[in-house]
Amino acid sequence: MQMDVTTLIMTNLLFSVRITPIVIITATILRGAILLTGQKREFEDWTRNPLLTIVTIIFFPGMIIHLFIRYTVSAAFGIGVERVGGSTTYGELNLYLKVDKPPRVTAVILALFVSTFLAVFVAFLLIALPVVLLFSAPVTLIMWYLSIGVLFNSSLKSGDISLLGASLRKKPRSGALEIVTILAAIIILYIQVWGLPM
Repeated sequence: MQMDVTTLIMTNLLFSVRITPIVIITATILRGAILLTGQKREFEDWTRNPLLTIVTIIFFPGMIIHLFIRYTVSAAFGIGVERVGGSTTYGELNLYLKVDKPPRVTAVILALFVSTFLAVFVAFLLIALPVVLLFSAPVTLIMWYLSIGVLFNSSLKSGDISLLGASLRKKPRSGALEIVTILAAIIILYIQVWGLPM
């Protein structure tokens, strides 16, 4: 059993690295499509986007897990988190980052990538662990439900783009160079990762 869990964790680690970009793109497209169903300007109800609000409420526990991961990674990379707040505009929780003192572009990109990778790792671990450890059906369903919630919240959000934009405006030349360097490093990483057997 111990060997099974260890193998599962190592396999999930490699799988999560491979699939993280796909999860980011898919979750962002899905969330963007839902955002398009909302009201553009005036409020007609208590929220600007009822569909996204309902989905957010349904996957609230997964959002909390994702938010905790993002908060922890942001703190580790020296990105100041001012507070965690709710928004009735789209009915979701957000990390409000101190954009007045933006970190380096490298820190922002790495924090976003690492936090999303860890979220994906946790999500797929929640899917696989009940099968390996033969949990009961109710526990398995709860863990799968949490997993879907974490994956749904792994999209790029406007706050992420705003923070990256603020970092670029602070140091445009070195920031652009950092983006190119980080993207090159990520491409090299994925060339190596996809060459590894599962």
